[in-house]
Amino acid sequence: MKNQAEIAVLCLSHSPQMAQDVAKAQGRVFREGFERVAAAVKVYDPTLVVFFGPDHMRALAGIAPCFTLVEEASGYGDWGSPEGEYDVPHEKALELGRYLAEAGIDIAMAPALKLDHGFGQSTGDLFGSLSAVPILPIIINCVDRPLPPASRAAAIGTAVGDYLRSSAKPGERVLIIGSGGISHAPPSLIPGARDLSEQQRQALITENIAKAAEAINPEWDQNFMATLAGAEWRSVAAMTAEDWIPAGTGGAEARTWIASAFAGNVPLETVVYEPIKEWITGMGIVASTNLFAR
Repeated sequence: MKNQAEIAVLCLSHSPQMAQDVAKAQGRVFREGFERVAAAVKVYDPTLVVFFGPDHMRALAGIAPCFTLVEEASGYGDWGSPEGEYDVPHEKALELGRYLAEAGIDIAMAPALKLDHGFGQSTGDLFGSLSAVPILPIIINCVDRPLPPASRAAAIGTAVGDYLRSSAKPGERVLIIGSGGISHAPPSLIPGARDLSEQQRQALITENIAKAAEAINPEWDQNFMATLAGAEWRSVAAMTAEDWIPAGTGGAEARTWIASAFAGNVPLETVVYEPIKEWITGMGIVASTNLFAR
């Protein structure tokens, strides 16, 4: 394998409430699955990460393109997520942006953005810091209407995968990460939320945990994950707006998983799933089998 570039895929849920559980008393099944994945990532030792993630009306509060490639990024620090600078290889970001545009993807380019927990939590938990590994951050609009259809999430994923296969050098190890979803409906993702202060957003969620937990839909989550693992995994590209409704407003973030699967061009096996009411989210992890091959 050392004579050719490798591409592995990892998709995982995130939740700010997970970080608040400092005693790690909640979500033990999910945490055990995450530890297995984190260990595999450490062994895989990626030389580049392509990260599909959402924005929660923070970085893109004024305008929300369907897809945004970030040339320079730092951590927003919300909910205790990491601050500091990401290691974004600028010239590679520009090259990828040109490639996507020529491939027919309507990609926006952001010279510099602060990325919230949609990127920061998973990056920090997997690598220890935001600058530990070179990262190309791609924001998929999963909040502000109109949302890109699943077919376009698949299209940008395919184009990113084509770019990686044409540009990655022998011996490189690329890890494609999709972070978001699955079923959840945070009280902060409501009309007018973009105008709330960070303190108001967090209070809105904290005061409505029990109500928000009702949005978790294990059946939808497990069906979605099973589809990604099966022979017909590409069928997720045909999902309609109605298909997303049972997953709640936050379930739209699973678009990051679709983009990642198509970038890797592989089905994604389920590693772990646990609905966790305290975290108001169905927490799941799926990955390509080669992530665990070393």
